[in-house]
Order: sequence, then structure tokens, then C-alpha cells
Amino acid sequence: MDRPDAISSHRTGRSKKRTIAALTGATAVALTLPIAAQAQPEPAPPPPPPAPSGNTFLQGPPPPPGAPPAPGAPAPAPAPGAPVPPPPPADPNAVPADPNAAPPPAPEAGRVEVPAGGLSFVVPAGWKLSDSTQLSYGQALLTKDAPEGAQPPNDTSVLLGRLDLKLFAGAETDNTKAAQRLASDMGEFFMPFPGTRLNQESAQLDAAGMPGVASYYEVKFTDANKPTGQIWAGVVGTPTEPGTPRGQRAPERWFVVWLGTANNPVPKDEAVTLANSIRPFNAPPPPPAADPNAPAPAPDPNAPPPDPNAPAPRPGVGVAVPVAPEAAPGMLPPP
Repeated sequence: MDRPDAISSHRTGRSKKRTIAALTGATAVALTLPIAAQAQPEPAPPPPPPAPSGNTFLQGPPPPPGAPPAPGAPAPAPAPGAPVPPPPPADPNAVPADPNAAPPPAPEAGRVEVPAGGLSFVVPAGWKLSDSTQLSYGQALLTKDAPEGAQPPNDTSVLLGRLDLKLFAGAETDNTKAAQRLASDMGEFFMPFPGTRLNQESAQLDAAGMPGVASYYEVKFTDANKPTGQIWAGVVGTPTEPGTPRGQRAPERWFVVWLGTANNPVPKDEAVTLANSIRPFNAPPPPPAADPNAPAPAPDPNAPPPDPNAPAPRPGVGVAVPVAPEAAPGMLPPP
């Protein structure tokens, strides 16, 4: 009678163990499933932003087709195959170009301008413009080129300038007499040695329509150790009409004096070319002076305010400055 109870009790214990095991497994599944259900996959990266269009500065919408570009923006490139827009209309007030007009002359190589003498000329090949501040006559000095490191020869040079009344030849109203007088005076000034004049010549000059005359001679010095001197003087321009008052004489003549010796002879053909290259030159006028009655410029609004602790500006020259005697003991009368 007791055995069946033992078997029943054994079965009951086993069924309880199975029930507890089942509950434990169900609890584990219930605790695990919500975690798996709540887990989300990694979010996909956002798509790249669209390419900018329209007004990228203000992030505005793109302009409608055919709209003109914004001020300061470059014009869009035409579409392939699109017709080329016509050029802007010409200014109706512009003067049309003359198809028969001659082209402007090309600048001459080697031409230099000498405002002090009011002339320009073409420097001969092998010569250069030198310092003329120590000249007694003329406003331009040419010296011969020399190899690097060597001094130019001192027995040849060229002077150019305005033929005014600083020279005796400037008083001659005839170009032939002016050239002969210039050559004679310059020869005595630069070659003050006793000798005999030889091989005197003269030639006509034409400086772009300005008439001229050249005079040439040589000097054989008494001192046989000195090489024979040579001088070529040319005058170009229009002489002043006789009887013109002295204050109204505007010298419009220029001169060339080419000095040389037998060691460095004067190239007469080059001297003629140099004289014929002379042109009048008028320097551009200086800019107009400031109007003393013009209103003062407006102060700069961005300028810093004046320093209240800065010392007072010094008075200008000739401005009376009041002085208090108590501030200057030396001005007080003696006791």
C-alpha cells in the first residue's frame, strides 16, 4: 500500500522539476526577445548635398532661363551650337576713323628729348648722352662710347642747344653768318692755341623743313705735338625777323657743335644727319596749381578723434604769441 505513494511522490517531484525548468527557459526567452526586437540596424549615410545653383551667396533659387546675370557675375558660357550674340552698338557720337588717314609715325630709335633746350634729336650710333650740368654753352652733351672700364676719348665731343643771345652767333639774323660765327667763336673757346685755319667748308641743312647751314674748318697748330683740330658747327631754324623788339624775340634756332682732332676726326656726314634730326620740343605744361579758394576737403569720418591731452600745435612763422609776464620771469621789471 505504501509503494504506490512512493512512486506517485517520485513522479510528482520530477514533474515539478520539469515545470521549473520550463519556466526558467521561458523567462530567459522572454528576457532575450525584447532586446533583439528593440535593436535597430545602423543608419545609412545621408546623401550628398545637391550641387549649388542660383545665388550661392544668399542661397536663393536659380534664376529663370534667359534672365540676365547678376551685376558683377560673369556671363554664362553660350550653349554649344547657340548663335553668338551681336556686339554692342557703336557710340553714335564717336567720330568715324578716316580710312585714308596715314598711320601714326613710329617712334624713332635713339631719339632723346631735352626740355631745357626745347629740342629733340637722334643720338648717333656709337655715342651717348652725358651729364651736361657743367656746360658753358648748350643744353646737351654727347660723348663717344668706350669699352667697359675705359674712359671715352677727351679730344672729341658734341654740343647741342638753343641758339639764343647767350652766344654772339645768336644775334646774326642770317643762318650762314650765324654758323660761321658759331664755328669761329667755339674754335677759339675750345682750341685757344695759335695756329692756321685750313680746309674751310659749308653745307646746307634741312631739319624737317627748318632751313640750316653748317660751317667746318681745321686748325693746324703751331705746336707740332698737337694733332690738327677740327670743328663742325651747324645752325637750323628760322631766324628772328629784323627789327623785332628784344623782349619779343623767341629763339627758334638750334645749333650743333662737333669737336674733333686728326686722331678722332669729325664725321661730317654723321654731323649733317644729327643736325637734320633736330625737332622742336615743348615739354607738357605742369598740372594746374591748387585753387586757394577751394573748400577744404571733408574730414575723414573714420579718423580717430583728436587726443585731448596732446600738446597744442606750434604757431606758424610770423604769428604773434602772447606771453604772460608771470610765466616769464625774465620779462618782469627789475625790483
